[in-house]
Amino acid sequence: MDPHGRVVIITGASSGIGAAAARAFAEAGANVVLAARSAEKLQTLAAGLPGRPLVLPTDVSDEGQARSLVERTLAERGRVDILVNNAGVGLAGPIAALNPRDLEQALAVDLLGPLYTTQAAVPAMRRQGRGQIINVSSVVGLQALPYLGGYAAAKAALDRLTEALRMELRGSGIAVTLLRPGTTSTGFSTRRLGSGKERRRVSPRGVPPEVVALALLRAARREPRLAYVSLADRLRVALAILFPGLTQWALSRAFSWEEK
Repeated sequence: MDPHGRVVIITGASSGIGAAAARAFAEAGANVVLAARSAEKLQTLAAGLPGRPLVLPTDVSDEGQARSLVERTLAERGRVDILVNNAGVGLAGPIAALNPRDLEQALAVDLLGPLYTTQAAVPAMRRQGRGQIINVSSVVGLQALPYLGGYAAAKAALDRLTEALRMELRGSGIAVTLLRPGTTSTGFSTRRLGSGKERRRVSPRGVPPEVVALALLRAARREPRLAYVSLADRLRVALAILFPGLTQWALSRAFSWEEK
């Protein structure tokens, strides 16, 4: 699907990958709809974008707000062509001491948020006979990292939800794509839930959010079942699948935990 002239909803658009994606899609000629909790950040972003961005402050973990996001987009723009479920929250901590309330909050944003927006958008896309849903997951959805198990669990659940949705929508004209970024250079880790931080003996260099945004733009144009951002991400996943024992041994030695 050529994004030019298409109506594209991007959640988590106030910063990081979401903001970079908003710029990439807007510069490609899309009619972008910006959704995140911070109205001020969205307005600042919208002021620098071409076209007529629609700003709709939304907390996707609230089902009513998520549905309103799609309904207001339909009212203002008449259709929803592409839904980019990017909003997310991180979570760090040892599983044995993980705060269940933190996990519930992570699941509310990372799993239920995409569910709510998807359920609101699918009927409109069915009426159109065309559409695409892109869920932004993570490589940790396939191979968890020590002390990031709660976040990995939320992303793994999103992966399975996406796979089932794709099969259920087969033949409907609605494409479903899963994007699995690896380490990205944003402030995401500084805003995550949890009581401390993991220490890494080896830390891969993160890619700029603009690189992930270009991967999202490619995914919109090509509509793949699954997309990665870099070859390194693909290799990490392949190694985890081919050599699970060795991978988990190496990761357990590479990470330690530090309380605040």
